[in-house]
Amino acid sequence: MIKVTVIYRNKETLVEYDHKLMVKEALTQIGYSTETHLVIRNGQMVTEDERLHDGDVIKLVAVISGG
Repeated sequence: MIKVTVIYRNKETLVEYDHKLMVKEALTQIGYSTETHLVIRNGQMVTEDERLHDGDVIKLVAVISGG
C-alpha cells in the first residue's frame, strides 16, 4: 500500500494506492491530468513518468494559459 499526500489549492488529501504508480497514472485515478497540472515534489517539478513512493507529498499547480 502506497500513501501519498496530495495538496491542491491549500487542501491536503491522503490518497492510498495498491502499488507504486507513475505520476500520470496516479493523477488520472484521482481525476486530475498532467496536461493541466504541474506536479511538485520536495520543491522540484516531476514529470509524468516518475514513480511516486510511499510517504510522498505532492503539490498540484493548475496550468494557466491565455493571451
